[in-house]
Amino acid sequence: MAARYDPREVVRLAREGKVTATKHVARWLANHDYDVKETLVEVLSSLESAGRYVKSCVLKNDETADVYLVELEEEWYLKFWVDEDQLVVDVWSCCWDGAVH
Repeated sequence: MAARYDPREVVRLAREGKVTATKHVARWLANHDYDVKETLVEVLSSLESAGRYVKSCVLKNDETADVYLVELEEEWYLKFWVDEDQLVVDVWSCCWDGAVH
């Protein structure tokens, strides 16, 4: 199965700051001393160079999300979908792979 969203488009949107995240994601990042916006942009911007597509899945809001592992200093588990009406990347998971969140 192929990724639902074009990583180049996701990187472009992230670099333009067009990113939102669930409260759960923001709380996890903040609780681990990360700047939420900066970290989301960094991880999303690394999709093409350091990301490996894992799968797609259906979220509770019935949108299809892509799941990636992104290798930076840590390996990040990333789940997102692109709201094509508002042109924003909506992040539902962004944490170290294997971390309880």
